[in-house]
Amino acid sequence: MRAALLPMIALMAFLVAGCGGGDDTASSPPATATSSASTAATASAAAATVGAGQSETFQDTPFTLNTEQPIPPDFRAAYQRRALIAVQFYKESQDPFYPQGLQPDAKVQRAMDRLNQQYPTVEFFTYEITNPGAAETSEGLDEGQYGTLAAQLGVGITPYVVTLAPSSEQYVIDNLFQGYTPRAVLSQALFDLSAIEVESNTSDIDAQIDQLELTDSGGGLEYITIANQSDQEINLQGFSLRVLDIETGEVNPDSVGVQINGDVLIQPEESTSVGRLPSVVDADGDRVEGVFEGGDALELAPGDQLALLDSGGAVAATITV
Repeated sequence: MRAALLPMIALMAFLVAGCGGGDDTASSPPATATSSASTAATASAAAATVGAGQSETFQDTPFTLNTEQPIPPDFRAAYQRRALIAVQFYKESQDPFYPQGLQPDAKVQRAMDRLNQQYPTVEFFTYEITNPGAAETSEGLDEGQYGTLAAQLGVGITPYVVTLAPSSEQYVIDNLFQGYTPRAVLSQALFDLSAIEVESNTSDIDAQIDQLELTDSGGGLEYITIANQSDQEINLQGFSLRVLDIETGEVNPDSVGVQINGDVLIQPEESTSVGRLPSVVDADGDRVEGVFEGGDALELAPGDQLALLDSGGAVAATITV
């Protein structure tokens, strides 16, 4: 009897090893699949429905953004110029119908904030899930409001992270995570995303436009505050500011723009302001560190998308007027 059982025990050990090996469990939120059949069903649903996946996707899912619906203008611009995109939705306030609590959201948000600095060629967007806004157009959304973007992406529970890559004439969802996801898994997904070769006009300089102020009349630019989100010094010499085309998300190189001609250094994790005159004072009461030319000729209007271009003409940051 013992001799007859040995082959059966060996076969069972082989099957268990084949089903349970590797580190795949680290990439899936707990308690989302109870059997191999339910895991296969989840993978199939993720391939067919945006937002259906509860873990790292097994295959790319086609995604087309409806730009006629209200969506954040900076997200629309990144989508239109075919950038690599990472989107995060999180919840900030507790409520009785949120049994998992806020700790997973806070952990994933901290991880994404750190990873943002490691992948400058990826456009990061972060939204608080309770702040969709009520605007009927994209230009009516305030900073941080996401409009219909969550519905279009099929956001369920938070934390929610999705990476998007241009493919042919559309986009694909490269990876999708709902619920707590370890930083290492998110980092691998972003590494894979950044390795995709795309014809995108996105700069590898990690800058952000914190604030802009218009002149009292004419829609000219009084000053702009730029933050360095990287761990390396940024020199703004040769950078320019131009209005994005609302239909394409691209910059017309022949359009009126602002040029920064002198050395303006921004240290890591710091910000500085550049204005149309050396005497201009920013919101913190400090004089600008540098000046630009052409600010009076911009004629900016509410809803315009202003892009900061690096010295090579690639988009380093955008902001909505």
